[in-house]
Order: sequence, then structure tokens, then C-alpha cells
Amino acid sequence: MATSNVNPANAITASRFLTLPVFWWAIAKHEVQIATLAVLVCGVLDLFDGMVARLLKCQTAFGEVFDGLADGICYGVMFFLLAVYRWVPWIPVALTIVMGMVNIAMRYRYARRAKKTVNYRSWSMEKMTAYIAFLIGAGVAHREVALYFWAYPIMMALILVRDTKRMLIDPVPA
Repeated sequence: MATSNVNPANAITASRFLTLPVFWWAIAKHEVQIATLAVLVCGVLDLFDGMVARLLKCQTAFGEVFDGLADGICYGVMFFLLAVYRWVPWIPVALTIVMGMVNIAMRYRYARRAKKTVNYRSWSMEKMTAYIAFLIGAGVAHREVALYFWAYPIMMALILVRDTKRMLIDPVPA
């Protein structure tokens, strides 16, 4: 019996998008505590969606891909808004967003090569998701240190080079 894509875990993943308008409003109004809360809620929901999927046995290939897209969209939009409102340097943010789009395109190509809905697993990129959440928190707290923001696109570029070979060239594991 196949698990439906309409399930509690994917509902939790989708609910992460509700943090975006709250975050935007909070940044526009300089409400640091509310912006911080929005980032934290987004992160906690990210932790719980996978736990709920395993607990309720409602894991799906769509859910894995949806979770990765939600990470990219939610954290990408938050990062972008911080740059738009000049709370963080815009050049490393722009580089990060461009590389994020390249990563999504490569993941799409990987799924096409696999001929099924599949999430390319990259331990390194998972850790970068945690790092970007840290950077968003630092930006919200106005504790931005340029070195941290410039380190992110450099590390992401190195990971993309490594993952490019695995996603686009190496055989897809069974």
C-alpha cells in the first residue's frame, strides 16, 4: 500500500512557508525578536517533519524532495530579505542564492537520471543548511561578521564541485 503525499509530515513541511510573511514583516518593522522566532519556528518544523514521517510511517519520495525544496526556499528567502533590508552583505547572499539554484537544477537532473522522484543526499549540503540558519540568526541579531558570510559561498562552491560529479556523472545507485 502506497503512502499518500498528503500526510502529516508534508503538512508540517508546508507549514514552514507560513514563517516567511512573519519574517518579512518583522524585518521590515525591525522586530528582531519576532524575526528570530520565525527563524526558530522554521528550523524546529524542519526537525519535526522528518521525525513525524518516520514515527507515522508516512515517508514518501515526494516528501524528501519537498523537504529539501522547503529548506532552499525558506532559508533562501530569509537570507535574501536580510540583504534587501541591508542587514547583511548582499554579494555573498547573491552568490549563495545563485549556487542554491544551480544545486536545485542539478538535483532535478539527478532525479531525471534516476528516472524517479529521488532526493540526492549530500551530508555536506545538509550541514550548510544549518550554517545558513546560523547566518540568518546572526543577521537578525545584527551580529553579522563579514568573514562568516563570505565563508558560506566559498564552502558551498567547494561542495557543489564535489556534488556535481556525483549528481551528473557517477552512476545512480540502485
